Amino acid sequence: MNNPDFTIIVDTREQQPWSFDHYIKANIKLDAGDYSIQGLQHLLGIERKKSVNEIANNITEPRFKDAISRLAQLKYSFLLLEFDIEDILNYPIGSSLPKKLWDKVKISPAFLMKHVLDWQLAHNINVIFCGSSSSAERTAEMILKKIYYIEQDNIKYETE
Repeated sequence: MNNPDFTIIVDTREQQPWSFDHYIKANIKLDAGDYSIQGLQHLLGIERKKSVNEIANNITEPRFKDAISRLAQLKYSFLLLEFDIEDILNYPIGSSLPKKLWDKVKISPAFLMKHVLDWQLAHNINVIFCGSSSSAERTAEMILKKIYYIEQDNIKYETE
């Protein structure tokens, strides 16, 4: 059964999107984030990162820095991580990077954590370590619902 209240926007570039089984979904190119709500794309963006390796690979890319800047311009911005904070603090231990390459890694746990903190403190992006893909999807669903109802209340309040 679909939730009739809102439609979840999935960015067209998202290769393996979350399913959001109980919602209507639309594939539309988003300027910021991987997920939003139809009609609220100018306010809400959820960016998803699947692994600490993905963050480590993206962190120095200008394209990712631009994505963070666009996300930071939104009223509600989230970065949902499908892994635990320990994965950052212990990087590359526990990552999918082969052990024989660990001594060649130039990105340290401190460097990763500095960026996570910058995203939160300097860019006002809510970074949530979800631990798994399913937990991240459930978290995203709760965020989307909450923001939708907050914005509906704001509209109702403004028109009264």
